[in-house]
Amino acid sequence: MPLPTKTAMRRLQLAEHQTQEDVRLTSRQLHYLQRSAESVDVSPASSDGLWNLRPNSKVGVIRLPDLTVEIRPKLPIDRVLFLASYALGAFQLKPEVTDIDRSADLVEAMVQLFHQAVRRATGRGLLQGYQTREETLNVVRGRIRIEEQLRRRFGIAVPIEVRYDEFTPDIEPNRLLKAAVRRLAWLPQRSPNTRRLLSAMRAVFANVSKVEYRPTHLPEVPVTPLNAHYQPALALARLILQSGAVELAAGKVQSASFLIDMNKVFEDFVAVALREALDLTEHTFPQEARGRDLWLDQGRDLRLKPDISWWQANRCVFVGDAKYKRTTVHGAQNHDIYQALAYALAAGLPSALLIYAHDDQDRVEPVVYEIREARKCIEIAVLDLRGQPDEILERVNRLARKVR
Repeated sequence: MPLPTKTAMRRLQLAEHQTQEDVRLTSRQLHYLQRSAESVDVSPASSDGLWNLRPNSKVGVIRLPDLTVEIRPKLPIDRVLFLASYALGAFQLKPEVTDIDRSADLVEAMVQLFHQAVRRATGRGLLQGYQTREETLNVVRGRIRIEEQLRRRFGIAVPIEVRYDEFTPDIEPNRLLKAAVRRLAWLPQRSPNTRRLLSAMRAVFANVSKVEYRPTHLPEVPVTPLNAHYQPALALARLILQSGAVELAAGKVQSASFLIDMNKVFEDFVAVALREALDLTEHTFPQEARGRDLWLDQGRDLRLKPDISWWQANRCVFVGDAKYKRTTVHGAQNHDIYQALAYALAAGLPSALLIYAHDDQDRVEPVVYEIREARKCIEIAVLDLRGQPDEILERVNRLARKVR
């Protein structure tokens, strides 16, 4: 697949949770925008052919016919990638995250980060493993497939149906990495350096099969001592494949998108970073109460899935939620309070914690809401996302002491 070449394509820049008015779109562009980016709210403007566009918390790049739509996050690009990579377990890449060009869009920044991860993973050569092959050969290799030989050859000696194990780089981890490279290559790249990095990665996986993975059906690669050095790159590959979509027609790309949900990124980061700061396991500090029973009603019809909870044996001793987007002056929205109250009631705890993001654009103050009739307290905490990764992680440590 040839890499996209630089063409005179119109580029539209939107901002997360902000409305862009009077955007001119052709009917074809509108069709593919609505298909590839349902997270963008589209409404008619004052004149025919003009539209008002408002993205929600999904940020990234959308490629349409003759138009590239970029949705910029409210956070700097390098901070978005730090939060996402840390939540994925790819935090070994932290130094590279801070070197990302802030002027790059999310796709170009991801290419830079992914290239660093791939280079680290494959620096000693591609990971190899045994793959079972079934072929028709003129010589015996491995085992003869007797049933196939009789069914297809009717007793003729050659050619021979055989099955054998081959030690090869054409294995699932490398296929996932190559699929992620190909997915990024569908998207427009403004920078010659970005195209160079993609070409370099394509060369690394030249002898690996092309596999198209469905975003919701990505294979799991068990961690072993032999592939542990691949894990950061594989984590980023999974993010790329889960966040990207391509629509083809007549063999050509009609639309392609790479969109990251900042709500999910923040929730995942808080859960993983707090778990590590508290030195707990995923079993005792699960996300969305996985593997645990937390019900609001006695009939067990209303199951609750808080972002964070701490369990000792089968008893919940702490519960909370992480919230990225706010629209009120003081930060907390009423339905967030109701949700946290439900968690406290279901867990039988005197309080629940709401953790809100804080940056230059969104400000929120810590506060405690006392729900007298229920005898519960809902505490609002703030995680400041400004500054360098080490500074953010230190604030997580302070938050962990509050949780403890």
